Amino acid sequence: MSRSKWIIDRTEAVGRHGMVVAQHELAAEVGVAVLADGGNAIDAAVATAFAIGVVEPFMSGIGGGGILLIHLAESQETVAIDFGMCAPLAARPDLYRLLPATGATRFGWRAVEKDANVHGPLAIAVPGMVAGLATALERYGTRPLAELLQPAIRLARDGFAVSWHTSLEMAQDAALLAQYPSTRAVFTRDGLPLPVRTGLEPTILRQPDLARSLEAIARDGADAFYRGELGRQLVEGLRALGAILTMEDLERYTVRLSAPLWGEYRGYRIATAPAPSGGPTVLESLHLLDCFPLTEYGHNSSRTLHVLIEAFRQAFVDRFAYLADPGFVPVPVAALTDPAYARERASEIGEQARARIEPGDPRRLGVQRLYARSLPNYGAGSTTHIGVVDRWGNAVALTQTLLSAWGSRVVAPGTGILMNNGMLWFDPEPGRANSIEPGKRPLANMSPTLVFQDDGLFLVLGAMGGRRIIDAVAQVVSNVIDHGLGIQAAISAPRIDCSVEPTAVSSRIDGRVISELERRGHRVQIVREDFADVPFACPGGILRDRTGTLHGGSEPYYPGMAIGLA
Repeated sequence: MSRSKWIIDRTEAVGRHGMVVAQHELAAEVGVAVLADGGNAIDAAVATAFAIGVVEPFMSGIGGGGILLIHLAESQETVAIDFGMCAPLAARPDLYRLLPATGATRFGWRAVEKDANVHGPLAIAVPGMVAGLATALERYGTRPLAELLQPAIRLARDGFAVSWHTSLEMAQDAALLAQYPSTRAVFTRDGLPLPVRTGLEPTILRQPDLARSLEAIARDGADAFYRGELGRQLVEGLRALGAILTMEDLERYTVRLSAPLWGEYRGYRIATAPAPSGGPTVLESLHLLDCFPLTEYGHNSSRTLHVLIEAFRQAFVDRFAYLADPGFVPVPVAALTDPAYARERASEIGEQARARIEPGDPRRLGVQRLYARSLPNYGAGSTTHIGVVDRWGNAVALTQTLLSAWGSRVVAPGTGILMNNGMLWFDPEPGRANSIEPGKRPLANMSPTLVFQDDGLFLVLGAMGGRRIIDAVAQVVSNVIDHGLGIQAAISAPRIDCSVEPTAVSSRIDGRVISELERRGHRVQIVREDFADVPFACPGGILRDRTGTLHGGSEPYYPGMAIGLA
């Protein structure tokens, strides 16, 4: 029997003077225009980040947070800026009433009464996006914030055509979007998803309230959001709906600037985001893979995939046991990302799947206790990723999110700002490393990553897609370094995902290889990729070759875009 195959892929973008990769074409065009006008990578990333919050509202926006890495070519400085969401000061470990079952969201946590940590006013954490982007621009950019906000303001005020993907996202969450009047008014048509066309004309999504909020930030800077009238309007509107967010929460919000987390893979230097991001787990995964000759094993062979599964499962088990906000909990990041620890754990990986994988011994990792383990998060999440390299070699890897698609599903009345559901990232059960505490940042999946070789910047990577981001980034790194794939081929290649149980395996992987994985003792689920339900993370990346030419790649099953500046 012979069947035709629907082959989905992308061509690689190429540029000599700059590259922007983003999850929406309009946002990527904003960033490239900034580069073409002489702005640097930070300028372009900030403009792109504000714009994508308008045109991809279900994934991110100024009601959310994120993490970015910046590399400055001239000084060879690399810095991490964490502007993740944090728990309001009124939040407590027992904020939610727990139910006996596991949550219906498949997040792995205990279920919460009325899904109050999933959607609605009590799911809202303190947003950090405006503060983070403003801080990055002030320290490392060259253009005024007001200038870089203009494309986002224009897209919010004048609108943009609703794509099939935006309409699909609205349809998938229509019931919850319609449940909150301020959200229903913006993102539905009488409770129904906006159609791609109205008659013969494209449907235009306009967000005038959001445009006015962005104009206030352009006029008064981040203070408008955290200390000004816009912030007061946001807090008052949300508290009227039952939120616990206060002006004190906004005023006390702090952006964290630090060195990135550093590691090595096959002699390449890896910079990724510090805890409580996905960065430590990316590094632990790569250090485990570094113990095996994957090039010799072959790309997506049964032996290679066996090692990947065993390595990723070890890294995820350690993550669920130990990782949380290091400002509140002793987190053994240095020990978990130590290559010596990886060699010890790699020695346990044989030819068969391990029947049980345990987290590292707390004594070996230098901590006093092993917390009760949080269960794996099987939720899809939202999130978006932006990568930028400019003509001078400066680079930005920026991941930002509302957490779930459409966040809390609550638009702050009168502001047009769709708020996050960042409280869902916390384990709602007290006594865990990642339990709720006032001011604490939850364990996040965002994993912006930079890779360097001996002559400088090599890769700019990141992804969207919940915890699936983590092993996706590691697989793209391995695809490029171990198997010599170009950036688009490395992203397009079929993948596995070990953030779920059983292991998700792309149906594009050879059936004989999948059978061999099962013979080795792995439990696998074959999943088919399509546009409506992408079962893996959606990476975006930039590769700088030895000549300095930039190559951009984007996930084939998601409507992102890579644009190179000739």
